Amino acid sequence: MRALDFQSPTLRRGTFQLAVGVIAPRPGRITVLIGPNGGGKTTALRLAAGLLTPDTGSVVIDGEPVHALSALQRAARLALVTQRPDVGAPFSVREVAALGRIALPTDAQRVERALQRVGLAALADRPYHSLSGGQQQRVAVARALAQHEPGGVLLLDEAFAAVDPPEAAAIVRAVREEAAAGATVLAATHDMAVASAIADDVWCIVAG
Repeated sequence: MRALDFQSPTLRRGTFQLAVGVIAPRPGRITVLIGPNGGGKTTALRLAAGLLTPDTGSVVIDGEPVHALSALQRAARLALVTQRPDVGAPFSVREVAALGRIALPTDAQRVERALQRVGLAALADRPYHSLSGGQQQRVAVARALAQHEPGGVLLLDEAFAAVDPPEAAAIVRAVREEAAAGATVLAATHDMAVASAIADDVWCIVAG
């Protein structure tokens, strides 16, 4: 199991400042990061994903600063679900899900399994842009599942926003399966109902 640790990272951008203490989400559990929109949840996840470099402190995975890892090393250890990522090319649903393997060995079976887990196997050949917003969000989750290694770190940024209850249930089911298999799951949301429905542990951002 991968160990993700926040070691007092800070980040300042203009008048915005984020400061996180010494804290670590626990493997095998779903930790929910809750706070208002604009409060710093996405920034915290981007720090955890190595997409931002902290001004001070660090976020480490297995003892190594995440931002110092190569793209390939990060892809093998963690996966990030963003809110309905923009896909410029005219890809099919299957092709978008397969982007999760772009830095990793090709694994068609894992991609198909990921689509099955979020209930999109029947739409695999449909154009991605023909899907509803909620369906596109499930494709984003499938892409992360296709990438995610057992026991790795799974980061979700408002993955339940703008999806209807059946779609949310499919995402929750898949995320719970990952946690049960030993994944470290850190999910950001502004929705208390979502937090209460999925969280094993809760972190609060009081102010950005």
